[in-house]
Amino acid sequence: MNLHADVCVVGGGPAGAACALRLAQLGHAVVLVERGPPGRPHVGESLPASVLPVLDQLGVRQAVESAGFLRPRGALVRWDGPLHTMDEPRAGDAGFQVDRARFDALLLGAASAAGVRVLQPATAGAPMVGPQGVSLPLHDGRMVLAQTLVLAHGRRGGEPTAPRTAALFARWHRLPAHTDPRMRVEAADHAWYWGAPLPDGCVNTAVFVDASRCAGLAPSAREALYRRLLGESSLLSACLQGEAAGPVQVCDATPRLARDIADARVFKVGEAAFSIDPLSSQGVQAALRSALHAAACLHTLVHRPHHQALALQFHRDQVQRAAARHAQLAAGFHRAAALARGTAFWQARAAAASPADARTTTPQALPALDSWVGLDTRLRWQRMPTLQGDFIVEADALVHPALDGPVSFIGGASMAALLRPLAQPLPLCALLKAWCAEAGEAAAVQWLTALWRQGVVVAAPAH
Repeated sequence: MNLHADVCVVGGGPAGAACALRLAQLGHAVVLVERGPPGRPHVGESLPASVLPVLDQLGVRQAVESAGFLRPRGALVRWDGPLHTMDEPRAGDAGFQVDRARFDALLLGAASAAGVRVLQPATAGAPMVGPQGVSLPLHDGRMVLAQTLVLAHGRRGGEPTAPRTAALFARWHRLPAHTDPRMRVEAADHAWYWGAPLPDGCVNTAVFVDASRCAGLAPSAREALYRRLLGESSLLSACLQGEAAGPVQVCDATPRLARDIADARVFKVGEAAFSIDPLSSQGVQAALRSALHAAACLHTLVHRPHHQALALQFHRDQVQRAAARHAQLAAGFHRAAALARGTAFWQARAAAASPADARTTTPQALPALDSWVGLDTRLRWQRMPTLQGDFIVEADALVHPALDGPVSFIGGASMAALLRPLAQPLPLCALLKAWCAEAGEAAAVQWLTALWRQGVVVAAPAH
């Protein structure tokens, strides 16, 4: 039996489900193949508040907010000194601590409701890629025939970009009462810990170690190692007073980057394209953004085939920039732990980290309305593929040391058009007047605040 689709997605985790959902919303026929049964255990995940716009774009924010996930602000951290809290701002909505099995099921349910044909559990064989499309055999004898294939099957292959790391994890229940729902993060000499309470009273815990410590261990030896290390944690050792809800499991936690990220027939998204250091606590958010970018690229391939090269380059660029950005986030933690502890475990990770970020910052206070402003002399423009609406187009992008990468749009407005009045310095009141006429006072103030604090717009002599 043959199943026909515009796009076949392999993998039903956050990246695969989100990509399939977005493609269906854009009018494409999608088949999603997920080998695992519903409810598979995962390490767990903390989603920062910055994930909310992504959930809005997918149309699932309300469902996630109604799912009963904990929404604590901040985390308890013992890293390179005494215990302290990393608090999120009280203004605005908080992020989530999700049960990954439930979160993944929610996304898959949304994809199915949008028209995606979800095959679960179903095991895929090796795809056959040809000039007319992709054929994906399933182990039950069916065949999926599609124009393009999205690989979202997790960490498989890819080149390690940091020392190999493994996560030993388990869920604990029947614990002493926990009153603080915040995530816990702790560094030790030869490992680091992560833990998060869940709404049902359980606690997800993981111990991250050099992969060589787990290699070849029998399950009983692996569990003994996990329990011994967990007992040394000041923030999570109390879990041992409860009961493990299942056997201790192990998974790869090594940051990786795929070489063959995209071509005209096959796209990799999520951890199939790149995986990041768990220290960033943004793995799911990174996967969701990767999925949305890929969906826009695939949509462009269908409706604007003359932009194929732009679409492919855009997806490759976004994956590589995201991998570099998250490596930089983790690098500061690696260096701090190496300085505090000096062990081989941390020294190896600090040595692999990228150099310290040399970006400069400007004062936070905005300039007076009668002051003059201009553009920073380090600013330059680059013609490149960018996302505009649902398509990939070529546009002028702003390149500046304070930005994560080239930026073509801010708040939906063209960066080139926005900064055109600043070809020569002018009074701030004149700039704001032009921006207010374009998009209103609120947007104008937001643009000024962001560009001033990033050092793109700077003080200039009066003319």
